[in-house]
Amino acid sequence: MILASRFGLPVSTTHVSVGAISGIGLLNGTANRSLLGGILASWLLTLPVAAATGAFVYTLLRLFPLV
Repeated sequence: MILASRFGLPVSTTHVSVGAISGIGLLNGTANRSLLGGILASWLLTLPVAAATGAFVYTLLRLFPLV
């Protein structure tokens, strides 16, 4: 959140909430680290997977136009 604030990057309410709750859990030792790893992986993979899916659909529509 600090980097997002510093550089003016958009972040969702979900990212802020999960980040804050995770930070508190890590500090007091109650966080489920495997769950946090899954959350982090999903955050990191969302953009590249969305881009690849968009490129794939674009290619399909260019090869097989609907109209």
